[in-house]
Amino acid sequence: MVFVIASILVIQRMGIKNPFSKGIGLAIAVSILAAISLAQNYTQSLIPEANDGISISNVIAYWIIGEPRWSQEMFKNFFEQSIYISLFLIVSYPITLMLESKLGRNSA
Repeated sequence: MVFVIASILVIQRMGIKNPFSKGIGLAIAVSILAAISLAQNYTQSLIPEANDGISISNVIAYWIIGEPRWSQEMFKNFFEQSIYISLFLIVSYPITLMLESKLGRNSA
């Protein structure tokens, strides 16, 4: 959420048209990248023999999950939450774009 707000403010200060939808678009890209990283981490944890136990399989997943006691269930929960966030952002994008266009037409 902080990332979306910061992106919108930076884009708005740069004078770019439709800053809210562009900020959400940027958040969608980052969110999908996180979901892919967490998916790869979760699927790697399903085969503990390949990794000498459970471990974090990529840097992005490590940034998100950190150092608590790792488990397959925790990896799955992080992955599922990232999918829900990505879906929420994807659904909110056209709504935001529509609202920006309507407000832009009304103010012009």
